[in-house]
Amino acid sequence: MSKGKRYRPRSRMKGALQLHWSGCMMHDAECSSHLAHLRMLFISLVAPALAVATIIMTSLMSTTRSMAFALPLTRSGTPRPTTRHASSSKSLLSMMASSNIISHNWERITNHQTSKTVKLFKSIHRSKSKRASLGLTIAEGVRLVSDILENEDSRQLVRRIVISESLLTDDSGEDPCHKLKHWLNVVDQESRQRKAECINISDNDTASINIGTNKVVDACSGTVTSQGVVALMETPPPYNPLSSASSDDSDIVSKMPPFYLILDGLSDPGNVGTILRSCAASHVAALILLPGSCDVWNPKAVRSAMGASFRIPILEMSNEKEALDHVLNLLEQLGVDNDRVFAATMESSRESESRAHYEIDFTKSAALILGREGEGLRNHVKQAMEDGRISTVHVPMAPGIESLNAAVCGSIIMFERMRQLMTVKAEDKALAN
Repeated sequence: MSKGKRYRPRSRMKGALQLHWSGCMMHDAECSSHLAHLRMLFISLVAPALAVATIIMTSLMSTTRSMAFALPLTRSGTPRPTTRHASSSKSLLSMMASSNIISHNWERITNHQTSKTVKLFKSIHRSKSKRASLGLTIAEGVRLVSDILENEDSRQLVRRIVISESLLTDDSGEDPCHKLKHWLNVVDQESRQRKAECINISDNDTASINIGTNKVVDACSGTVTSQGVVALMETPPPYNPLSSASSDDSDIVSKMPPFYLILDGLSDPGNVGTILRSCAASHVAALILLPGSCDVWNPKAVRSAMGASFRIPILEMSNEKEALDHVLNLLEQLGVDNDRVFAATMESSRESESRAHYEIDFTKSAALILGREGEGLRNHVKQAMEDGRISTVHVPMAPGIESLNAAVCGSIIMFERMRQLMTVKAEDKALAN
């Protein structure tokens, strides 16, 4: 075979390879054209949709962040709890201030050892004489302070509020916290309005709000674990039942036969606070404290009363020897005869034996005297019983039980009165129909 013929097949193969390669190049070109067309289609259709979705998501995230600092009175739309670092508290407070959530007038307290405000709170906690001379007391806790601020009368008694940074920046969505923040802004606006309207008004006549560190609030608090907010309150003026300002025909209490509760030496602040809550719940006209009773403005009693201290008129007697005589004379002027004054005891008076609480007609004006824990009624009350000046009442108990807690005993009798009044009201309504 010749040399030229030997290589002819290779020439044919080379031609075939060139043809195949050119075909592949044409196929790649077509693929590139299709890819370019798809890319243009994505840019023209899909990319704008993604841009719109991004704008919507950004708007929703911004709205959610703003809702975390909003102050609604309901829980709708509030975010779930989130954790924050302490280093971000200042930026959060700045953000809240720029959003009018907190006022720039709210001063910060950072040193719990040198702050005059902290020292004032501590002195009010420690000293009864300090509370009496300044006419101040302390309320603490998120719910208690919120309830005080919500009530228009007690809100006017607030002089200073110290709230922790952590509570103020809390965005957990809990109702009490949001309610508190709402009323803090109300107090701040009312204080600024009063200052604007009255040129000579003193800072002692308006409420000031401070933002403190956790150590500051803990130092102002009287509890082991503070809830993050404490309020300095002005104590209401003493009850004067004979003054025209003390009677209010629109008040539901004035439409009932008056009932007065008298404490004879109760010393436990928790019991006194519990009694005050029962007084408020059962429409008691006033609470009268004989000398030697617990200071009703002790912050522990105020905390236990959960705001009732500022709703019930309170009269503290000062003269040890003649206090009971003065009270009995005062009650007579108010329409409560001596035989309608009942001392809570199993002992009998000169006139009759002690009667069960449900045997007494409490639809008429009456008064109840509660003795101190453990020791019961003191000698001056027992002497009035022996003289037949006052009557006695008791709550029947199972055999072997010596006595009830003073707050429990008083509450049972007060709510027996409420039961009788509601029964009479229901019967009168049924007859009218």
